[in-house]
Amino acid sequence: MTARLVPIGLITFIFNLGGGLVAPALPLYARTLGADYRDLGLIGASHGLAFALLTIPLGRASDRFGRRAILLLSAVGVGASAALYLAANHVAGLAAGKLLEAAAWAAFWPTLEAWVAERFGGRAAAAMGVAYGAYAAAFVVGSSVGGFVIEGFGLRAPFVLYLATSALTVILVAMLAGGPTAEPGTHHGVAVTPRIVTTNPGLSRRRRILAYATGFVYVYGLGTILAFLPAFGADRALSPRGVGLLLGAYWIARVVGSLAAGRLADTTGPRLVLIPAMLAMVGGAGLVSAPIGAWGLFLGAVALGVAAGAAAPTCVGLIADHVSAEQRGTAMGLFEAACGVSILASGLVGGFAAASLGGEAPYVIIGVLALAWSGVLARTLRAPAGV
Repeated sequence: MTARLVPIGLITFIFNLGGGLVAPALPLYARTLGADYRDLGLIGASHGLAFALLTIPLGRASDRFGRRAILLLSAVGVGASAALYLAANHVAGLAAGKLLEAAAWAAFWPTLEAWVAERFGGRAAAAMGVAYGAYAAAFVVGSSVGGFVIEGFGLRAPFVLYLATSALTVILVAMLAGGPTAEPGTHHGVAVTPRIVTTNPGLSRRRRILAYATGFVYVYGLGTILAFLPAFGADRALSPRGVGLLLGAYWIARVVGSLAAGRLADTTGPRLVLIPAMLAMVGGAGLVSAPIGAWGLFLGAVALGVAAGAAAPTCVGLIADHVSAEQRGTAMGLFEAACGVSILASGLVGGFAAASLGGEAPYVIIGVLALAWSGVLARTLRAPAGV
């Protein structure tokens, strides 16, 4: 299992490293171009819109044309978005770059998740925990270093580094990614269709829908963090270096949550992971929104990161346990589409809420949403998936 995880983890890490580098830079650079909270929300919403529209067709394309081809497309896409960021001299240019970056992410994530599902079958949640850990680790390194890069070389320097990491991703995908996927069992020990899909298709459908909805909830918190937390931290008197470290704390917590939760979900079922994750979101949102100083921001970011890290691989494992082999790319595309809609909603709702009610408002919304959804999960996940 370890040998098969190395290429997945390495590609995921390098693909997302550039995104981590620009995470603190993009909102701060937008501020220098005159953007307010509403504009930051619209930039984030543009990402969510493109992501939601493209994940399903691109996930299906990976079923048809192979994982390597779509992963290569995603790497080229993030490189093009980095070039747009670098050339932008107004907010609309940043939004255009965000649209293109979202299209690249829409190609990458359902393809990666389908690749993991077909290689690891019933251990997909544990394997995806490692992949999400690599994703989070990339943002730990990228966002932490990004603050120092900004202070040393200016707000546009991270965009140059993004171009470099995207070129490296193209090389890694060409060398390490698997070829086209054909019938189950013909490539890399492809996992067969789980038995429950044929014996209880109604339950399988309901569990997939539950995973999609849970993805919407936890990604609402992620979308809020990416769109607003750097500016919110700056408004709380954090330096660019402090903003980078704040984002780094969030992503370190995601690494911990991802690596621990995937294996736990495979052995105990999703209930014991997802409900505590939602409650951690409630607590984290409360700490971020409370006027208690920088320590509250950092502790809240850690709680939100652990929650997102725990929820992400658990949702992917829940889908993998309840989808047929030939529809994995499409199913993961639907999951990522739900996540894209969530990013769209968090950008639009959070931006207008922050502009009207104050910068704390988006985090209050996170807490309310997560608390409500924890009640839904408590009612619907009464036994491990597949029982």
